[in-house]
Amino acid sequence: MRNLRPLQPFLTLYEKPRAYEFKAETLEEWEAWRERLKEKLIELLGGFPERVPLEPEIVEKKGFEDYTREKIIFNSAPDISVTGYLLVPKRINLPAPGVIALHGHGYGKDDIVGIWEDGTERTIADGYQKDFGISLVRHGFITFAIEQVCFGERREPEDIARDKYQSSCRKVSFWAMLLGKTVLGMRVWDVMRAIDYLETRKEVMKTSIGVMGISGGGMSALFSSALDERINCAVVSGYLNTFKDSILSVYHCECNYIPGILKYAEMYDIAGLIAPRYLLVESGTKDNIFPINATKFAVSRVKRVYELLGCPERFETDLFEGRHEISGRKAFDFLKSCL
Repeated sequence: MRNLRPLQPFLTLYEKPRAYEFKAETLEEWEAWRERLKEKLIELLGGFPERVPLEPEIVEKKGFEDYTREKIIFNSAPDISVTGYLLVPKRINLPAPGVIALHGHGYGKDDIVGIWEDGTERTIADGYQKDFGISLVRHGFITFAIEQVCFGERREPEDIARDKYQSSCRKVSFWAMLLGKTVLGMRVWDVMRAIDYLETRKEVMKTSIGVMGISGGGMSALFSSALDERINCAVVSGYLNTFKDSILSVYHCECNYIPGILKYAEMYDIAGLIAPRYLLVESGTKDNIFPINATKFAVSRVKRVYELLGCPERFETDLFEGRHEISGRKAFDFLKSCL
């Protein structure tokens, strides 16, 4: 039979076993699998740059009734810096656990700390991200809401000139891929450097670091937690799925793509690298870009890793009735329980 469909060879290739698919049956096999996949994943992300001095600077400080907000800028790698808001709760005992808060697509870090597009403060949570940075600090976490590269202040000048929602993902992703790098690799490294910064702050319990992200922030949270074992607890919202059923089946931003990843692992294998550390997956039953049935399948595969390690209670889900949005129904208590 002849087939003129150009996608067919790749559909056939997808069904073949992947090189680092989780198949371990013993702790020794798990350890070997984990090390091989982590090494390959760093390679596929484009590797990481050198650790330059952070040289952090507090450029703004503002007080609220129950927390303070500092705007921070620090160096992440040669030629690139990161900005973010550090939210420090009032009236709690310090040091306290720290959580990196990672926004999804939109207008950046401002949208998760209660700042409108025009820079004014809001008093009610808005949008699919529901100001979850504020929710975190009000639950007692020192919260670092960093700006993911290609959003907000970290965009190319022509994109900044257009409007608040115009990201730089397309241009930067293609530049990165043609030079053997990825935007996701940049974002993961920024999370690692944000942890480096939290470790310099006396208010933060250095052994109690978590991460929470929604959508594209969920992607960064998942991959960062897979690769940096300083992250004790992760909340991945609106992301865990399969590459096949999400970014290959529904329109997604260019920043989601990692050249060659499906030769080695599916998304649930990456999530399995977080075990035996704590992981909560949130997903809405009506999420139209990360379909719930594929999320349930991915969850079943991640469970296998936790079961092998004898700690299934460290992996939880919140499959809630809703769209592509933060739930929070379990997330904040989950973070409290493991940090």
